[in-house]
Amino acid sequence: DPFKVRLEFSARDYLSMLVVLVLLVPLRFCVALISLVLAWAVSVLGLHNTDVTVPVTGWRATLQLVSCFFGRVCCYCCGFSVTITGCRVSKSEAPVLVAAPHSSFFDALAIFWSGLPFIVNREENKDLLFIGKCVQFAQAIFVSRDDKDSRDKCKQEIRKRTKGSLPWRQFLIFPEGTTSNRKALMSFKPGGFLPGKAVQPVLIKYHLAHDTVSWTWDQSHGFIACFLYTICQWRNDVELIYLPPYNPSPEEQENSVLFANNVRSVMAEALNVPVCDMTFEDIKQKYSKKKQQ
Repeated sequence: DPFKVRLEFSARDYLSMLVVLVLLVPLRFCVALISLVLAWAVSVLGLHNTDVTVPVTGWRATLQLVSCFFGRVCCYCCGFSVTITGCRVSKSEAPVLVAAPHSSFFDALAIFWSGLPFIVNREENKDLLFIGKCVQFAQAIFVSRDDKDSRDKCKQEIRKRTKGSLPWRQFLIFPEGTTSNRKALMSFKPGGFLPGKAVQPVLIKYHLAHDTVSWTWDQSHGFIACFLYTICQWRNDVELIYLPPYNPSPEEQENSVLFANNVRSVMAEALNVPVCDMTFEDIKQKYSKKKQQ
């Protein structure tokens, strides 16, 4: 089951987490909070009297990178040690970065280590304390999953930014549109493949003794426990693997679903995991019924 997570810790594991909780977590929390507040302040300053519908330039572009740096600091404060394998290419070679598997809110580290490409984000995240302003300043495209007009506008904006002449950064997308435990790749939504441009797959590999990072549909612990279990580890190793760019064929340029499926196959083979054709709507319906029962 790609959506099931159950954690089992030994007495030694609990003792180790207790030591980290006492010795490191207060320091990690303070530094992360300071970094988050600074990122928010930088974002508020950068957003003042600016038009986020066009790429920011000059000192505001520098502030975006400063905000990105604070994002990395927050990841370090959660114990993450990030290793890069492969080479991220420029926008001219691949305007779109395709990141998978998507299993956690911690996957945001792929954004910070990819130079702050713009992303698609939920409309509700605009109002998150501190984080909302940071996401707005990163010039994310906001979308409501349940609103067809919002989804259509999102697709149009993706095309405009990736195919236009304005100096937008690369576009990074988590095409599965939902989270799993990384044991399979879910169906890829075609939005990031609509422009018909080259994409660069980015694999996210967590090398952990216990899967504390996954936050998915079928697990006995929630967001807070997920965060605490992770931050109470001495070290959380994660690897970002940049595969060679994938250049679509003429058929794939005309058929975004075919393009998405073929890129998913390449990524699944590299990860040595199967594919799962359940969509977000299928998963939501299945687990909503389970909870009701």
